[in-house]
Amino acid sequence: MDNLGWVQELIAAPDLEALGTVLDARLHAYVDRGPPVNERLLAERCAFEHEVRRYLSRAQERGYAYPQRFPRMPSTWVDFVNQNKAAESEIARLNVRRAYESGRHEAAEAVKEGWATPASSAIVQPFDPIAMIDRLVQDAVAQRLPLLAAPKVGSIAPAAEPKTPPTNDTAESTSCRMSDVLAEFLKPLDRKRKHTAKGRGEAAPVVQFAVDLLGDPLMNELTEAKWKLLDEALPDIPNRDNIPRKFSETLYQRYKYAEATNWSKLERVTTTTIKSRYWAGLYKFVDFAIAEKHYRGPRPKFVCIDPENLAPLPRDAFDDEELLTLLNLPLFTGCKNRVHVWQPGGYFVQSHIYWGFLICILTGMRPGEVGQLKCADIRTDGEFYYFDLRQFDARHGRVAVKDLRNLKTNAAGRVIPIHPLLIELGLLDRMQDLMDKQEERLFPEWDAYTRKDGTIRWSQPLSKAWQYVKTKLKLDRADLTLYSTRHLMADWLDNDAIAQRTRDRILGHASDVRGRYGRKGILDPQIAAKIEALEPQVIKQMREILLAAKNRADAGELTMLKTY
Repeated sequence: MDNLGWVQELIAAPDLEALGTVLDARLHAYVDRGPPVNERLLAERCAFEHEVRRYLSRAQERGYAYPQRFPRMPSTWVDFVNQNKAAESEIARLNVRRAYESGRHEAAEAVKEGWATPASSAIVQPFDPIAMIDRLVQDAVAQRLPLLAAPKVGSIAPAAEPKTPPTNDTAESTSCRMSDVLAEFLKPLDRKRKHTAKGRGEAAPVVQFAVDLLGDPLMNELTEAKWKLLDEALPDIPNRDNIPRKFSETLYQRYKYAEATNWSKLERVTTTTIKSRYWAGLYKFVDFAIAEKHYRGPRPKFVCIDPENLAPLPRDAFDDEELLTLLNLPLFTGCKNRVHVWQPGGYFVQSHIYWGFLICILTGMRPGEVGQLKCADIRTDGEFYYFDLRQFDARHGRVAVKDLRNLKTNAAGRVIPIHPLLIELGLLDRMQDLMDKQEERLFPEWDAYTRKDGTIRWSQPLSKAWQYVKTKLKLDRADLTLYSTRHLMADWLDNDAIAQRTRDRILGHASDVRGRYGRKGILDPQIAAKIEALEPQVIKQMREILLAAKNRADAGELTMLKTY
């Protein structure tokens, strides 16, 4: 009877709610283990069954609505009792059979030795498992609780002995606070498990919202009613627009601000944010809690969307005028110095931001892909130049996982022809200069952003630059984003009647099954020729603006500054 640690917990429980918490958690633990397989385990469960019956009687007498506080307890209690009854019958049957066989063997031996007759041989008494269980329970409780006897009148009550260390079963039933599980969820993992934590950093804000909204409950207190409360609150989180910074540091602050101001000048987040960020983050957290045995309830299902939530906004390509306005900024035509690249001046600075915008525009690459480029990624087949974005070159053999390129999808591993305008602007000169300096990366000044969960985001520098540019140029079109450069390239490819499969391979989009086969490891000359010939009117205007500044720098009219 070494597994009666819950007896101490029941003694320490101050009220019916605390008692119910202990009993509810233990009930689930017992039911999950299945029926007991021997008398000692059955005795332990019967002792616990007795305590649950006492609790239910007390709750009924005092009018305590335990089913509302512990909604799963009634059904779990039925399963627990049924398991005990089944085990009781099976163990009793086996013991009676065992006793019968033993008695028959002893009677046969007595008759054989002549000191008993067949008629006088002892009759085997049926085995009473309940009596044995009561005896075992009384012995165990007496050993566990020697100090529970009431002191005599006038005597000094003995000092309570220190509690014994909790057993493993007791530790399992002890529930953590939601905030503690969140801290464990966000804890950096070792290098061999780091890949399993992807996306946890993005989930942290919405899990913290759940902690704040629900009052940091114990994990075993997360009932269906509380999950429903959280589900209904998620659509009522406003976006940051028109909220003072001090009230928008957390999702819960935004939620309470909207509540306090009655949604004055505020808007709800999009359905995409709710589904892809809020629901997905919570599911990731709950799955972790279940796997780590912090939460034993069912996985909740989130479904609530308010009719006032905004529909997702499709991204659109740059208009020609918007694109040319961007390229007429001082960064591309002559700036003040290395730092103040958005102010006009007499310097020509081809920084990582300069190349980042142009490569995104003229190749359709993702900003995060540009930041990871290495000098060795620029290759040629003798006729065309291209970026090799494959995770590794399979023709040279396998590589370690740590050396793989951080790509968004498997389809993102591809080769991309380099537009001739990039060559004319000096991209190959930059590559050669850096290789002469033994520099591996094409943009060594491009710093990656490391999230709390250890994952790396390469698009940060260019994204921040775009936010500044969008404000500076007063580009208030809602569907214009940095990713509009990819839509711009897609638009050019569509207008040039380039095949869908070729379009997908250039942009790194997932295609159908047929698209996953073929000679993807080398540059397709037909694709390269189409990219080289891809020059609508706006690219011709781009060429005039960009090469005019490059030619002025080559002629000494602008002072050329390096950023590496």
